[in-house]
Amino acid sequence: ADEPPAAEPPAEEAPSTTIGDEPPAAEQPDDMPDEQQQVDVPPPPPEPGMDKPDAPAAEQPATTAPATTADTDAAPVEDDDDGGCLIATAAYGTEIAPQVQHLREVRDGTLLTTESGRAFMSAFGTAYYAFSPQVADLERAHPALRQAVAALVAPMLLALQVVDAAEPGSEHSVVAYGALAIALVAGMYVAAPAAGAWYAVRLGRGRAGGKSRGA
Repeated sequence: ADEPPAAEPPAEEAPSTTIGDEPPAAEQPDDMPDEQQQVDVPPPPPEPGMDKPDAPAAEQPATTAPATTADTDAAPVEDDDDGGCLIATAAYGTEIAPQVQHLREVRDGTLLTTESGRAFMSAFGTAYYAFSPQVADLERAHPALRQAVAALVAPMLLALQVVDAAEPGSEHSVVAYGALAIALVAGMYVAAPAAGAWYAVRLGRGRAGGKSRGA
């Protein structure tokens, strides 16, 4: 008897491919570090002919003009009516005169350190600055008047040297020496002229009486 033919194994079909299809890209493993996954692409070089931005120009240091003789030989600044010794400044020609500086030292270093001294300077300043600007202007306009005022102020400066002995900040010391200085100033400018005038009047009357008796 004839044996049936053996069955042939089925043929394996080849995977169909399409022309133009690219094989899938290989996947990156998940454990690859980020530095290797991201690649920095350098910027493209500038095209030829393109102008580069100009660098900022360096600033030139400012130069100071040399001082001239006219600037250094400027006239001394005189006090304005803002607390300065106007009459004395005009009499002595400048605010840096020793006499004017002494007046400032007495005012700022002694009188203004106490309540009584500040009260006195406030009352004195109200009266003084009511007429001192006009007197100072007259002194500058008339040299003879300036010399006369300088001679008239000299005794007051001498009397104010007593205040130098006062202790700054001490009410009793400033009041005591201030009262003594005021008494000296009053004696020089009031009592002495009054005594001289009285003596002159008395002398004149005596001469007139002697003439009448002789007649």
